[in-house]
Parts: sequence; structure tokens; C-alpha cells
Amino acid sequence: MARGQLQGIGSVTVWLIVFAAWGATSTVFLFYFWTGQDELRSENARLTEDNLRLISPAERNSVPLFKNASKGGPTVVGLLEEARSETARLATGESIGDASAVRDELEGILRTIRGDRLVPEPESYQDISYHEALTMLYEAFSADHALRGDAEQRVAELEANTDELLVANTQQSSNFDKRAKELGDQLADVEKDRNRYRKERDDEVANLERRFAERDKQSDADLTKERQRSAAFEDRVAQLQERVTALQDKFGGQMIGPQELSTARQPDGTILRAAPGDEVVFIDLGRKNRLVLGLTFAVYSPRSGIPPDGRAKAQIEVVSIDNISAECKIVGIAPDEVILEGDLIANPIYDRDRAVSFVVVGEFDLNHDGATDPYGAATIEAMITDWGGTLSSELTALTDFVVLGGAPRRPRSTAEGSSEQARRAAAQKRVYDRYLETLAAAKTLAVPVLTQEVFLNFLGYSRRHTWP
Repeated sequence: MARGQLQGIGSVTVWLIVFAAWGATSTVFLFYFWTGQDELRSENARLTEDNLRLISPAERNSVPLFKNASKGGPTVVGLLEEARSETARLATGESIGDASAVRDELEGILRTIRGDRLVPEPESYQDISYHEALTMLYEAFSADHALRGDAEQRVAELEANTDELLVANTQQSSNFDKRAKELGDQLADVEKDRNRYRKERDDEVANLERRFAERDKQSDADLTKERQRSAAFEDRVAQLQERVTALQDKFGGQMIGPQELSTARQPDGTILRAAPGDEVVFIDLGRKNRLVLGLTFAVYSPRSGIPPDGRAKAQIEVVSIDNISAECKIVGIAPDEVILEGDLIANPIYDRDRAVSFVVVGEFDLNHDGATDPYGAATIEAMITDWGGTLSSELTALTDFVVLGGAPRRPRSTAEGSSEQARRAAAQKRVYDRYLETLAAAKTLAVPVLTQEVFLNFLGYSRRHTWP
């Protein structure tokens, strides 16, 4: 019994001791916990303040970075740093650097744009984002790309046109070369014929010159003899001239004249060379024979000779003169006629040894229009002086020819009228009287008279020619 009680008291005691120890321990913990509350509150307040600096309670559910942050994973700061690094890389190409570094690099690029002046409006890039700048750059590139596409299409069209033109030009060049070769061959043939003709002509001219030189030498010898004989006859001629003058004064118009126009009907030379179809001929007169350029000759057949009316079968004009020969072009030729070697040539104005004397009187109608040409007589006189003849106002025994035009109008009586009319009538009377006196003197002195038509015929002109 006593043993049992001892055992029961012991358990309670043990429990009391345990409870007392637990209470003491709790007191100690409570005291410790109570004494650390101020520090926890202070720390909690500081952490709350720091948390508010990072993010507000309203932003916790709206900011993706805070949503993505997790314990043991990425933190908000880490995510911010990662975002900043990615933004810096997109802006500058490098992940390092802060906003000020990015701004400095942007300012550097803007200074370059403003300094180079390649952009039309560099101010438009001021205070814009990289996204806006990239958008503007793409728009400009798109516009340039479109322009380049149009330009390339135009270039392709131009190249196609150029190819067509090159093909056409090549064809034309080929045709031109072919035609040029044909013309060159023709020209070579013509040049060959021309050289052959020139050689034949030069050889013939050389032969003619040798023949003329021989004839000239013989003519000089003959001329010396003739001069000696002429000197012996000069005195006799002077005596005969005095006798003729005396007989003219004595018998006047009753004297018998020579053969009709015998002097004008004497040839001056001959045709040396003439080929049918050629436009030029050669005559046996040259520089030594007082020949002048522009002189014309009438051409006659040696069988028929020179007729009294002087009508010729052709007219030639001197265009080139050598020492003893001359080249003449054919000015006109009668139908069914040809110029042959040996044909006679004549011009009453021309004489190889002396100047022929002329008296020109009357009125002339050179163009055959029925009216008197006011400068007809002057034209005739100019031809005479240009071709070596001389003019005289008075007819004498030494005059070779009278060129006779139509009779001037016979003046009316001057009994009435004004003084001006009387003066004109007197002038007309003098012209009319000179015409009659010259015609009478020509008959008396037996001086050949050439009418307008005969004179022009002896020069090779006729009504088939148009007077200039």
C-alpha cells in the first residue's frame, strides 16, 4: 500500500516538474519574442517602404515583369536588366550601355545626317524613335526601289530599241557598203576611160603641136620671104591707093565693087579634131594667133564654102587656148549636121594679123520681137571690141565692114512745135542723115555691108538661137 502511494506521487511530481520546466521555457520564449517585436516591426516597415519604391500594389498584377518574377527564378531586377540589355542591343547593336549612351549614339548619327546633307530634310529625323526612323528609311527605300524598277524597265526597253536600231543600222551599213563598192567600181571604170581618153587626146595634141611646130617653122621662113616681098610692094600699094582715091573722087558710085562680101567669106582656120557625140572640138588657132577666150566662130563645110549670107551649120566658142591650138565647145548646131575634121571656121571680127575696122549704124532688133532694142547697137559694138575689132564713127577707104541695122525713123517737119520737139527732131535728122550718108559712102568706096542677120550668121548665130 505504501509502495503504491510512493509510485503515484512520483508521477505527479514528474509531471509537475515537466510542466514547470515547460512553463519556464515558454516564459523565456515569450519574453524573447516580446522583446524582438520592435525590431521586426522596424524591419517590416523598412521592407514595405523599399517594396513601395519598386512597385505599387496596383501595379503588381499589371506589370509583366513582376508577373514573370518568381522565387528561385528570374527576379524583377534581373528581368529589367534583361529588357534593358535587349533594348540597347536593338537600338545600338550592343547589349551594354544605358539610356544616356543610347541617346549619345543617336545624337552622333543625327550630326552625321545633318553634316553630310544627303537627306533632303535632315530635321525630320530629330527627336524620333528608332522605329520611326526605320519606318521612314523603309518608305524611302521602297520609293527608290520603285523608281529603280521603272528605270530598269525603261533601260530594258531602250536596250531593246537599241538592238533593233543596231540591226537596222547594220543592214543599212551593209547596203551602203555594197552600193559604195558598186559606185567605186563604176568610178574606177569611168576614171579608166577618162585616163585613156586624156592619153589619146594628149598624144594627139602632142602630134598636132609637133606638126604645128614644123609648120610654124616653115611659116616663119615663108613669112620672112613674104615680108621681104611686102616691103617691095608697099610703095606700089601706096601709089595704087593714091590712084584709087583719085578715081573714087572722079567716078564716085560708078566704080565696080569686088565680089560680094569676099573679105568676110575668107575662113580664119579649120577644125583639127572632132568626134561625133563629143561636146568639144579643136581648131588650128592658138595664143600665137591673137585668139581670146569667149570668141565664137561659125562652122562651114569645105565643100560648100562660106555662103554670101554667112549662114553656118554650127557655132563654137573658145574655152581653152594653147600655144598653137585651142579647145572649143559646141554652142549650137543645125539639125542633121555634124562637125567634121577639116571644116572651115570664120568670124568677120577676128583677124590673126591685124584689128578689123567696123562702122555700126542703124537700129537693131536682136531678139526678133519686132521692136528696136535700145541697146542693140551697143551690144554689137561690145562684141566687136571684145573680140579684137575696132570701131570708127566715120567711114573711110580703110574701113573693113559696115554693120547695117534698120533705117532710123525719118524725122517730121520742125516748122511747128516747141523748142524741145524741135531739138528732138534735129537729133533724129542727124541720125537719119548719118545712116543715109554711111550707106552711100559704103557703096561709093565698095566697103562690104553686113546687115544684122548676115552679121549674126557670120558669127554662128541664127534665128534658131536665143539671143541673150
